[in-house]
Amino acid sequence: MAVYYIDPQNGNAENDGLSPEYPVKRETDITPQSGDTVLFKRGSFIRDFLHNVNGEDGNLITYAAYGEGEKPVFCGSVDCSDPTLWTEIAPNVWSTDALNSELGNIVFNNGEYCGTLRWTANELTEQGDFFDNALGCSEQHLDFPKTHRVYLYSAKNPGEYYSHIECVIYGNRILATAGQNQIIRDLCFTHSGVHAIAGAANCRNFKVENCDFSYIGGCAWNGEMKIRFGNGVEMWDTCDNVEVIGCTFDEIYDSAVTHQGYGRDCKQAGRLIIRNNTFFRCGMAAYEQRDKMPLYAEFCQNTCLEAGNGFSKNGEVMPRSSEIWPQPMGHHIFLWRMDVPDEQGKLIIADNDFGSAVYGAAVYSIICRESENQLMIQNNHYSGQMLLTARMHGNDFESLQDFVAETGFEQE
Repeated sequence: MAVYYIDPQNGNAENDGLSPEYPVKRETDITPQSGDTVLFKRGSFIRDFLHNVNGEDGNLITYAAYGEGEKPVFCGSVDCSDPTLWTEIAPNVWSTDALNSELGNIVFNNGEYCGTLRWTANELTEQGDFFDNALGCSEQHLDFPKTHRVYLYSAKNPGEYYSHIECVIYGNRILATAGQNQIIRDLCFTHSGVHAIAGAANCRNFKVENCDFSYIGGCAWNGEMKIRFGNGVEMWDTCDNVEVIGCTFDEIYDSAVTHQGYGRDCKQAGRLIIRNNTFFRCGMAAYEQRDKMPLYAEFCQNTCLEAGNGFSKNGEVMPRSSEIWPQPMGHHIFLWRMDVPDEQGKLIIADNDFGSAVYGAAVYSIICRESENQLMIQNNHYSGQMLLTARMHGNDFESLQDFVAETGFEQE
């Protein structure tokens, strides 16, 4: 079982990568096998996705960090800070053709604020408004315009107005694959126009630990419906023995963690553990469970703050556009698309700190009553401003007292 060291700045493809003194430069310089560990030097900044591969049952591959300093960063955006990339085509409207992929978000001044997506060029009226003439083409598999251009409203050349500009693009759609027999630990994933970790239809024996996620999502899911999307950690269809532990999620367009699939054909999650994480500014939810109630899942000891806030609400008249509009969006836990009960199921929601959810609820359920009866909600702490404490059994509960009295949840 080998341990590989990767140093994007000082590594060399001619090295064997088997020690910190002789690191390789890129993941593609090695071929890890089951049981191996792949370590990235702390302080590294990598404009690429993690090329993670599957291990074997009982013989996991680990991706982590070595050395001292900040966590290694995997970044999916394009630096468009150079003023020469921008041309003024109309008063206060600037254009660039520097992107080879659809734009989902713009992050200004290293996270000071984000741009506002507009669905037509005529809507560019305020500083930071942007429009891409290829909106929706990537996810809908439509032909791109012959000349792909991005337009940005700015009082002067954006490269001079802002100290830094990151254009968050569709790109590879993900920054890492939710695969099999893997551990991803101590890494940072940022600026993906769609998802951070997602993409496999058979996610099992998979652990994400002590990782950071920020500015994920924003690309158009459907241009005609004016709906955008993007999740932090998405398990599609199979979700068997998956853990998300001790991570931080901030500025996630849709959900930080979600299990979903092909409607009723989606497989029930065999074991899903979401514990000791911190969730900030998740536009849809910190945790979204869709299609099937898990056979067993825990959402425990997490801190959830400012649901519905962040860049996902820019340019929106709340409640934001979604498949359930005009119902609110921006919950800590969102349960939906479960209209038919599963014979077995258990979801424990316990010992969490639920802070503000100004456009939504701590727990928002629009699933069938039989599935709601498979929930265990206890010992959570509720604080801060909320539109609702919960939606459960078809009712909206503004107060915790009414929620407890009606449902029996949260009782000692």
